[in-house]
Amino acid sequence: KTIWIDPLFNDFGPMKNLALEASILELADRAGIASSRVFEVDKSVDTKAVNAYVTGLFGTKRIVLWDTLLARLNEREVLFVMAHEIGHYVLGHVVRSIVLSFVVTLIGLYFVHRAARLLIERHHGSFGFRELSDVASVPLILLLMQAAFLFLSPAAMAYSRWQEHEADRFAIELTRMNRSGATAFAKLQEENLGNPRPGWVYRIFRASHPSIGDRIDFCNTYRPGTPATAVGGASTAASAGTSPRAGE
Repeated sequence: KTIWIDPLFNDFGPMKNLALEASILELADRAGIASSRVFEVDKSVDTKAVNAYVTGLFGTKRIVLWDTLLARLNEREVLFVMAHEIGHYVLGHVVRSIVLSFVVTLIGLYFVHRAARLLIERHHGSFGFRELSDVASVPLILLLMQAAFLFLSPAAMAYSRWQEHEADRFAIELTRMNRSGATAFAKLQEENLGNPRPGWVYRIFRASHPSIGDRIDFCNTYRPGTPATAVGGASTAASAGTSPRAGE
């Protein structure tokens, strides 16, 4: 899809900021995905939304940034966001999400099969059909599917939030740009106009990402355990007891 289909609808080109491209490639190299290519997508003609991702296998690995993201964030914030996306790729989150989706769907369909059979046996007179294969059973199937995924979706949402949290942790470990991560999330919050700290009902059933408030708090409080050198020449915690944010 990203090789043949996306270019049909989006204008992919080289990054205009070569220094930033070099820093992103340095991030990728340190994360273990060398030989990646960086593309800038002209999306400002279509939307004000921001996006970035890492995708591909072997010789097709690519790092993609929308020009709207580059216009909205400063260079250090862009590096943090790209470290987050690189984290998803390195940690295998896409593959794991596909497997989880398959398992959740399989469990949901099995529940529908068993529950529908039981209900038909007990209430076939009221339903007006005796077989699940009868077209009249479609409303019952749809109702049971909604019930199944009402209970299964919280588990899927929780796993997605955990993946996003781990990608945030990966970004901080890789860049040590705690403050830039926090300011990036603050800017994205302004763009999305969402609730920075939604209630528990929304978080459980609808939130695939941690709340922006929680992510900012994490950036402001998390301290990586091992000193590292930040990309772009920024110094970080060089000795025990030094805050990683000191380099920012």
